Amino acid sequence: MQSNDYDVLIAGGGPVGLMLAGELRMNGVSTLVVERLKPGAHEPRTLTIHARTLELMDRRNLLADFMAAEKDTPHLNEYRRRLANDSARGHFAGLFVLGRGTATTEQPRELAVPREAIETVLTRRATETGAVVRHGAQVVGFEQDAGGVSVTVEDAQGTSVIRAGYLVGCDGGRSTVRKLAGIDFPGTAPQLVSWMGLGAVTDGGRLPMGWQRNERGWFMRMPDGRISTTEWDRPLPDAPASAQELIDSVHRVTGERIEFTDVRFVSRFTDSTRLAAQYRKGRILLAGDAAHVHFPAGGQGANLGIQDAVNLGWKLAAACQGHPGLLDTYDAERRPVAERVLHNTRAQAALMRPGAQVDALRELFTQLMGFDEVNDYLTDGVYGTDVHYGGSDDARVGAFVADRQLTTDSGPVRLAELLREGRPLLLDLSGTSAAVRVAEPWSDRVRAVAAPDTDTEAAVLLIRPDGHLAWAGDEPVHGEDLHTALTDWFGPARP
Repeated sequence: MQSNDYDVLIAGGGPVGLMLAGELRMNGVSTLVVERLKPGAHEPRTLTIHARTLELMDRRNLLADFMAAEKDTPHLNEYRRRLANDSARGHFAGLFVLGRGTATTEQPRELAVPREAIETVLTRRATETGAVVRHGAQVVGFEQDAGGVSVTVEDAQGTSVIRAGYLVGCDGGRSTVRKLAGIDFPGTAPQLVSWMGLGAVTDGGRLPMGWQRNERGWFMRMPDGRISTTEWDRPLPDAPASAQELIDSVHRVTGERIEFTDVRFVSRFTDSTRLAAQYRKGRILLAGDAAHVHFPAGGQGANLGIQDAVNLGWKLAAACQGHPGLLDTYDAERRPVAERVLHNTRAQAALMRPGAQVDALRELFTQLMGFDEVNDYLTDGVYGTDVHYGGSDDARVGAFVADRQLTTDSGPVRLAELLREGRPLLLDLSGTSAAVRVAEPWSDRVRAVAAPDTDTEAAVLLIRPDGHLAWAGDEPVHGEDLHTALTDWFGPARP
């Protein structure tokens, strides 16, 4: 059997691929990331980071870095907060009323962070933990067998074959890995086309900041020089997007002629919505836009992809270390989450369409969102705070475990801080430490902590590295049940 150069090769060095690399390296998995573009060559986009992603960043000790990166766009974040009347929770189809219900989260606001800043943070984490990141290289072919994948990589020096245990495609909506793997990508054709650009806009002061919707489409203008238009039922050009196309679209939508200079980028996108038929094919896996694409309503795409990476990372690490059974749960857990995001972005695109009938629907929808239950439902759906990996008779299992203050023998600590090693956490709240003793044969993989707490929903919590609950026990001693849960999720006991 051929030996492997790396346990995992990741195609794509954007936020999803870099997040996955860091997750793998926390578990000692040798990892190579190949990225086609040079650092800083991506379009200078600003990504919206939602509550659940921020909660995960807290559990990886990255939240402070993300908060610091936000300082690069203070004017944009301040403007977004004013636009949302200080609710700071964003919008549904351009209706800025999310987050005004009764639901609460650990992270009650979102962040607008430059993509380049996110990649800087995640690259530093990946490389400091030992991942190798190669820019200017891309996957052009592969062959998989029982022992691994032989991946052909092309760069300026030519082509080479790299042997890996697994190949993960994080290479975007036009994923080469997905296409070469023969994984279907079904979905719906576009109904609208959007242009976005970043540069200096001269309009004589006629176009205000913010979002404008009229009978011809949408126009958006932000304080950082970003402008965007959306039009329905227009032909989609074959050539790359141009500044003139954007200028013409602004005129069609607003009736105003603008000058657009010092252009940093112009792009074009649609509401084409597609979901990979499977997230895994043997030793080939998909994450992020390689697995799902949709209209970027509410900025859900980057969050969905980063959360894919956190779900996959520890499971793929376990497979590399001899416990491959968990990999099937990746598709089972993450595809339904993507299906719901694709559903709500389709709904948002429909609710944004111009026309008197949709005007009436938007007015009604705004009234409905004034009800706490409706607002909470939509807010939790857009921001990922309702994700629950079900399948157990115990409704608690699969839920995201909220942060809390704990008291241990070593002193006070937050639950989120105990997950920063990227390892499973056994939390014994019973005051007996009985579960800690049961888990001792898994101490090489599972962190066991006694933190007596009489005001809790369970005596023992077994928490996955991604923060979701794997098992809960109501009694202090659950030897057989806990033994089974530890084995099923984290492999056999140490001999």
